[in-house]
Formats: sequence, C-alpha cells, structure tokens
Amino acid sequence: MTFAQTPSTRFAAVFAPLAILAIPGTVSAQDSDDFDPQGGVYVSVSGGITSPTDSIFEGTQAPEGASPGVAGAPASVAVGFEDDFVGTAAIGYRIPTKVFGVFQPSVEIEYSRSEPGVEEGAFNGGNQTFGGDFEVNTFSINYQSDIRWSDKQTIIPFLGGGIGIADVEANATYFPNNGIATAPTFAVRDSDTALSLQSNAGVTFVINENFDLNTRVRYQRISGLDLDRRFIAAGNDAFNARLNGDYETVSLLAGVRYRF
Repeated sequence: MTFAQTPSTRFAAVFAPLAILAIPGTVSAQDSDDFDPQGGVYVSVSGGITSPTDSIFEGTQAPEGASPGVAGAPASVAVGFEDDFVGTAAIGYRIPTKVFGVFQPSVEIEYSRSEPGVEEGAFNGGNQTFGGDFEVNTFSINYQSDIRWSDKQTIIPFLGGGIGIADVEANATYFPNNGIATAPTFAVRDSDTALSLQSNAGVTFVINENFDLNTRVRYQRISGLDLDRRFIAAGNDAFNARLNGDYETVSLLAGVRYRF
C-alpha cells in the first residue's frame, strides 16, 4: 500500500478557482468609494466534508511490561483515514474599515469538530488490519478579508486563515494479517494538544440585511502530535513507543451567518 496523498496539492487545486473568482472583483472595481464598510457582530455555523491525508507517526520502541518489541528499534505507524463530516461554529466581528480600498477584515473565534475513521495503515511497512478513529476538536482565532467594491454587492469572495489549538484523541488499532490474530494487538491510543494552522478561500452570498450563505475550502495542519503506541492484546495496556507526527486535512464547507 502507498501513502502519497498531498493535502497542499489538493488545497491548491480547489483554491485556484476561488482565487481566480476573486480577481475580477478587484480588477473591475470602478470606484472603491461606492463601498462603505459597516461593522458589527455576527454568528455563523457551517458543515461539510473533511478529507484527511494519510499520516505517518514515527518513534523508537521502548517496550515496557508485557509489550513485545526491541528497545531502540523503529516504530513507524502509517494511518489512512476515511472522509468525515466536519462542523464549525463561530462568533466574530466585521471591522468597519477598508484595507487597500477593497478588503474588509473580520476576526472571529471558532470551534470545529470532526471524527474521521481509520480505514487502513501499516506498521513498519508491514501488512496489518487497521480500524478505529481520530477525534479532532479545534479552537482557533481566524482572520478573514472580504473583497468588496460596492454596497450593492451580493457575491463576495473572501480569503483568510487562522491559528489555534487542536485537541486530538487518537484510537487507531491494528493486528497483523498472519492468520493468527483476529483482534487488535497494538494501538496508537492517546490524546495530545498541538498547534493548528488553517487557511480558507470562499464566497459569501448575501441574502438580506442580516443573513448570508457561504461556501469555502479549508486546509488545516496540526503539527507536532505526540502519541503512544501501546500493546493491547489479551487485555494488556503496555507502553511500547512514543510517536510523533502531524495531521493534515482539506475540508469543503457550507454554512449560514447571521449579522446583528
């Protein structure tokens, strides 16, 4: 099996059309004075599909207790994920100002959650059966720039990004396909909190004075996760290795925003 997905490549593929969509707005802006930026608080919710890339968590074996293994030997666990639903909720503030004549900034605090299942994997390049899931909860501070050139504009492209903290609870279990084991013998089973970075591109559709609809594509990277590999066969729960790796995903989201 191969683990060759590249979320940055997928993000570029979906980001490019949205970036192109944004360009005509800036180029065709006849008079930026037609845009009078109005500020205010808003709340939003969105949901969609998230597609995590395959991740590799690496460390060195240091078996304790009942755990088999060779101290100092490599421990490399490749994990393949299923696509999953992701949901977000945010509260923010549109800043009543222009940046370079056509950009109106917003800041917000957002919570997001997803729980992608584990569908495949490999330990040290071997042949194993994998299962389980990862639970990902993220709290972030986001910045967004709407591209505005008229108060009458009903289609508003935007770009943005965010930084925050992600709490990841891993439960990837597996057993070797040796015809003997039929239940999980090892697991990447742990939780950790790490830095999360994300970038967004999308379009807002203005419905009326209070309601907007929006759609966006988002790339998220959670860096420096430290997780345990544990021996769990026959009721054991023995430490084997400390693993380090990253979690990356691309999401397609749609939602609604209410402006006060």
